[in-house]
Amino acid sequence: MVRRLIWIALCLLPLGVWAQTQARFGYLNYSEVLKAHPQYAEATAQLAGLEGKYDAEIQRSEDEFNRKYAEFLQEQKDFPQNIMVKRHKELQELMEKSIAFKNEIRATLKTARDKMLAPLTIELNDAIARVALKYNLDYVLNTEERNYLFINPAVGIDITADVETELGILPATNTTPAPAQTAN
Repeated sequence: MVRRLIWIALCLLPLGVWAQTQARFGYLNYSEVLKAHPQYAEATAQLAGLEGKYDAEIQRSEDEFNRKYAEFLQEQKDFPQNIMVKRHKELQELMEKSIAFKNEIRATLKTARDKMLAPLTIELNDAIARVALKYNLDYVLNTEERNYLFINPAVGIDITADVETELGILPATNTTPAPAQTAN
């Protein structure tokens, strides 16, 4: 019985040591670092140009619908019932097509945004991984959504400047990570 208790105590000993070790982590605001990347401005400019073209087409479509609707309202008293029903159906189809087109544009713009930002996010994720490995971090938190009200400066490391340096956004200056501060 004593041997069994000693055996159990020896087996549980590493668990106590493991529980006492504290995980090291880094943190950064992902979107701020992404937006600081020089290619981000190019990608958003291209996306804005694409949005402008689609917005012009949406406006043209809405103007056409408004013109036809105004004509319908002006002429409806002169139409027989069957022509009014036909025109009403045409307007309804035009409105449904316009809504479907807007939804298609939203999906297209989202796909285009994801496609334009994919190389940047891959590069950013790789830079985060390199910095995390450099400082032997267990994980990296994204403080973008302000979910973290407090980050312990004794444990957390702000890796923003290191990641920006790794991406070539900032020149290499200090290799020591900045102490943690409370997340805003």
